[in-house]
Amino acid sequence: MIQILPLANVIHEETVLEDDFNSKHEGWEIVEDEDEKSFIKDSYYWMENKSNNRWMFYHKKLPVKPRENFIIRADIELINSFRKFGQYGLVWGFDKEHEELNKFVVSTDNDDFTVAKFQKNHQYIKHRFSNRFEKDKFETNKQFFSIVKLESYYYFFLNKYDRPVYVMHMSQMFMEGDRFGFYVEPGIMIRCDSIKVKRLITEPNFGGNIWMPLNGESMPLGSEILRG
Repeated sequence: MIQILPLANVIHEETVLEDDFNSKHEGWEIVEDEDEKSFIKDSYYWMENKSNNRWMFYHKKLPVKPRENFIIRADIELINSFRKFGQYGLVWGFDKEHEELNKFVVSTDNDDFTVAKFQKNHQYIKHRFSNRFEKDKFETNKQFFSIVKLESYYYFFLNKYDRPVYVMHMSQMFMEGDRFGFYVEPGIMIRCDSIKVKRLITEPNFGGNIWMPLNGESMPLGSEILRG
């Protein structure tokens, strides 16, 4: 993590979306048919993919511009995985036609995560990386996700650990549109009680540091922000 801190100096954070799902009128999709179901109840957004072979997503407009710096963070709880395998998580950077999407997901059957840019029919994947991660010892089914776009790089975090599980250049996952939301594969039911988007303003003339300045809590500047 130390190596990535000199890339930018974040001088302002602005929360542009914060949803605890106490209202049904925030623009999230409410659906119920034979293949899927999504609804808001008890301050949770519930999503269930009942299909046999179709991934589902539930999305709205991302309130930042494609080239702006941002953080997307969410707490997602796995309720059921009827097929005992599959993935769930976040998607972003696509338009309403969603020909190409970016996803950051975890597996239900093991401690693996995947970051990928893919076509909606999954026939072609432009970028894909998978690896194992350490789960939160105190949260059996609840998963914290954080996607940080800072200048020319993406940083992906799980379970509020300081170190990102993956870092990549933004050219590998260009944003094709301004939509973002949740990704759910067949047989999986999830719910979310909190999702937040922050816009990050960076110092335009920042040239980087070869040493790590400390904040008032003796932590390297930027570490809290990069955790999401």
